[in-house]
Amino acid sequence: MRPNIRLLYDYWRSIGGGRAPERDRVDPASIKNLLPYLMLVEFTADPFRVRYRLTGTRVDEFTGINLTGRYLDEFCSGDGAVAVRHLEDAYRQCAASGQPYQGVYEWQTVSGYLRQIGFGLFPLSISGSIRQCLSIEDYTGITPDVRLSTWAAPVAP
Repeated sequence: MRPNIRLLYDYWRSIGGGRAPERDRVDPASIKNLLPYLMLVEFTADPFRVRYRLTGTRVDEFTGINLTGRYLDEFCSGDGAVAVRHLEDAYRQCAASGQPYQGVYEWQTVSGYLRQIGFGLFPLSISGSIRQCLSIEDYTGITPDVRLSTWAAPVAP
């Protein structure tokens, strides 16, 4: 597990005991070093969609835009379609199970290289219902020529 994803996993477990904690238990000051890499997303139903409520500065720098207020499926075209579908499936699994999820997706840069992005999804409850998620992307060790044999797997303790 990548270092920043492990740090968020450990924090998530500490505030929820292995279950999705209530959103109001998240204390940004406790994860200050991770904030640039975090996204707070919300889930909508019928149809299931992922909306970015807040994105960190490093996420905005890496993507080249501020994702806040936008939906993940807005980026489901061209070279990014496979990655977006993969992320949607991961978010859907996270929302349905209430359990964290980690994985890797590939994104094509403006220069044409495929970059592997490690990510972790950590569900949050609001009044006992999974309706949000802390998501982290880890850009360390990104190389254009390395491919993983497995795209994603649920986070193991």
